[in-house]
Amino acid sequence: MKWLRKKNTEGPGQAPGEQETFPLVKKEATCFVCGDTQSFTTVWRRVAMMKRCPNCGLVFERPEELYKRFQPACPKCEEPLEQPGFEYGFCDRCGSKFELMEGAKPGLLPNQAQREAMRKHGKSWSYL
Repeated sequence: MKWLRKKNTEGPGQAPGEQETFPLVKKEATCFVCGDTQSFTTVWRRVAMMKRCPNCGLVFERPEELYKRFQPACPKCEEPLEQPGFEYGFCDRCGSKFELMEGAKPGLLPNQAQREAMRKHGKSWSYL
């Protein structure tokens, strides 16, 4: 029964049993890219600091140095990094990634295309 096996969540430089994210149940939140309340079925809580950029794949030798900044980002591609203890999710309609905090507005973590549009138009996701 192959589907009953535990998924290997260990990556390079990760100790056995150390998990970087913890999956959560579906949430409803306002997506400011779509402009409506949407379901977020892919939701997780970040447990540990990110050791690799999800966009360009750069491995961070000292991630604690990046996390000293107010908003940590990849030094190569400027991808915003997730904070430990925070919840994140993808909008089911447009696929935008948001930081989901209870009692607060969802915060957009722009992907590469959204960051390029922000640079080009001088505004955030409204031109996407």
